[in-house]
Amino acid sequence: MQAMNNPVAEAAVVQAALQAFLNALDRGEDALAGWFTPDATMYFPFRNSQALVHGREAIVARFARMNAQLRQTQAAPPYIGFGMRDFRVEWLAPGWALVTALFTFADQWGRRTLLLKAEDAGEWRIHHLHASNLQAPPA
Repeated sequence: MQAMNNPVAEAAVVQAALQAFLNALDRGEDALAGWFTPDATMYFPFRNSQALVHGREAIVARFARMNAQLRQTQAAPPYIGFGMRDFRVEWLAPGWALVTALFTFADQWGRRTLLLKAEDAGEWRIHHLHASNLQAPPA
């Protein structure tokens, strides 16, 4: 990826990519592999998934389990209804961005921290995702 000419415009591209990923989750898509680097890692916000998940295939398989559960309890998408707030991006190096945001969904709040990598075509992929849910709105 080339050097950034306009960090604000590039942040908007990163935010749009993150929103597109959230939209795919809301639709219950199981074909999520394209959103992750091959050696991605993730901490899921679930009690039954406390360990770090290694690799794109393992992450996608865990999301598929989540989607199956959502389909059993809800009639149709959107399944989660993410609302993104306080989006921030920090440029770490060319092609690498650290993203943080707060999310609302149902009656919960959550924090997400992502390390994103720009692929050769300039498409942003998740290299690490740390998800945690909050019991009450943050102070």
